[in-house]
Amino acid sequence: MEKADAKSKISLYKGIMITAAIIISSLIIAGGFGRIAKPDRVVSVRGLAEREVDADMAVWPLTFSIGGNNLLQLQKEIMDDTKIVTAYLEKRGLTPDDYTVQAPAITDTSVNPYMSENKARFTYITKQVILVRSKNVTAVKKAQADSLDLMGSSIAVSQDYDSKVQYEFTGLNNIKPEMIAEATKNAREAAEQFARDSGSKVGKIKSASQGLFTIDDAAVGLEEKKAVRVVTTVEYLLKD
Repeated sequence: MEKADAKSKISLYKGIMITAAIIISSLIIAGGFGRIAKPDRVVSVRGLAEREVDADMAVWPLTFSIGGNNLLQLQKEIMDDTKIVTAYLEKRGLTPDDYTVQAPAITDTSVNPYMSENKARFTYITKQVILVRSKNVTAVKKAQADSLDLMGSSIAVSQDYDSKVQYEFTGLNNIKPEMIAEATKNAREAAEQFARDSGSKVGKIKSASQGLFTIDDAAVGLEEKKAVRVVTTVEYLLKD
């Protein structure tokens, strides 16, 4: 009888211990899931920074054409006209370091099956390009604007789209840090406004990404002015 009572007490004790273990385990698991299930409160905002800057590089493919029926004579005319054009550029403040005389492109019209011999005025037509690439933007702009003056030397400078002056801005690295800081500051201000509206406070940065810098013309017809733009995306933690 006593042995039976002892066994009953042991079984009861084991049952109590198992039950207690299950309850404790449940509380631990419940507490753990409670921490995992509670997500961070965050706000994702964008900050914009824009600047208008002057172009610091001008590229001008100065192009003119010459026709002729004799290659030796055509060669002389190309050399003479090239000297006239380079002297014209230097007279307007550009130096030999600012331009490159490219090899002429010569077309032999006599071997063109689509050209009528009766309409062909010249057997050879050459296109000469003097590539101007200079940081003296003002001088390049002036030279291009006055290029009709070369007509007095029987040189017709092409004015088509491919011969337009292209203006560039090469000093992006100099303004990048300040623009990124400005964009991040603007993002912070937007996050703080959101936090005030929601009764919260802005905490630490959870993540941040910088968008690409874009450089566009400031306006149509104002290609020598450039608009530089960057957008940053920042995710902030919110706290009560």
